[in-house]
Amino acid sequence: MPPEPILKQSTRILYPSEYRAIRSHLTFKDQLLLDGLLFSGMRGVEFARFLEHPDWYKASRHAIDLPKGSMLKKRAKQAERTVLLSNAGVQAIETLISYRKQNPEDLRPISRQSWSETLLRAARKAKDEGHLAGLKGIAPKMTRKTWSSWILATHGHREGSVSLSMGHDIRTMLRHYAGLGWPPEARQEIKQYTAGWGGE
Repeated sequence: MPPEPILKQSTRILYPSEYRAIRSHLTFKDQLLLDGLLFSGMRGVEFARFLEHPDWYKASRHAIDLPKGSMLKKRAKQAERTVLLSNAGVQAIETLISYRKQNPEDLRPISRQSWSETLLRAARKAKDEGHLAGLKGIAPKMTRKTWSSWILATHGHREGSVSLSMGHDIRTMLRHYAGLGWPPEARQEIKQYTAGWGGE
């Protein structure tokens, strides 16, 4: 039985099993994009800019430095910020950068609508196989919201660092993403994906 969907502001917060089920129905290229978006927690526009500037990734610090102007968001809380990565995030970003170096024309930023359709197509297949309970809330925003929730579930003692890395105001972040009550087995799986985040 697939888990009952978790929705916040009408957007799905994925269980690790749901993430894997959707991912299994994506092309390799789209898997790279999904992993990069999820494990960095970046907004779509930030991620698109990062694809054009892979030098923003700082391997020695396991972080991505988003410079001023990279967010293009009027109400962004910070003009620039450092995105901290977990071990899974480092692997995802390094695989993405390596693939892009070899295939520069292959990994272009895609439109929000096109990405939304790609995710829904994969989710529909996962649902048909019985790995997903419904398609409600499957949308581009879910990777960022999922990552906020996962990081807070395992690194809640560092809420200041989490909010800075995500570019969120602490109160907004806690109101939307804290205390979702993950079952023990899901929490264990989440820990595997967030291990090493911020050097922990």
